[in-house]
Amino acid sequence: MGVRRDGRELALKLLYREEVTGLVDDEIPGIDEVRDEARTFAHELTSGVRSRRDTIDRAISDASEHWEISRMGAVDRSILRIGVYELLFMPEVPVGAIINEAVDEARKYSSEECGRFVNGVLDRIARDARGGASADGPRAAAPALPGAQVADPQAQVADPQAPGTCSDDREDECATES
Repeated sequence: MGVRRDGRELALKLLYREEVTGLVDDEIPGIDEVRDEARTFAHELTSGVRSRRDTIDRAISDASEHWEISRMGAVDRSILRIGVYELLFMPEVPVGAIINEAVDEARKYSSEECGRFVNGVLDRIARDARGGASADGPRAAAPALPGAQVADPQAQVADPQAPGTCSDDREDECATES
């Protein structure tokens, strides 16, 4: 696996554990086996998500109109927070890479349906945050979110309003502990 993929997966584990247990730290069993660059990237992601959680959660709530963030599964919420942090505050990372990695994690740790939901939410945020750019490529200019910077995008999208999105009510289908 690549350094960023490893870092995102480690960040997901840390943020998920924090969601479920309330324990906030950057130590997990086996962390020493992860490359230094991946640990550094995971730390950047987790620190960023923690320090900007209100902004990130507001963007997720706005993009998923019919879903309260509190009803989303902890895994899905953590994946979305990482993706939104990257979209808003890491303009050097291509939109397509951010969305593809988040969708892969959602499919791996949650479900195919949650992968589609994550895809749609992040694509909507990418269009707003990065000046109209989405995972499909540039679109008509849209207002950027405060603090967001523009970068080049690429990937495919799904509608977050589509049936079959995830919530804690369907935890057996949508969330798998790591």
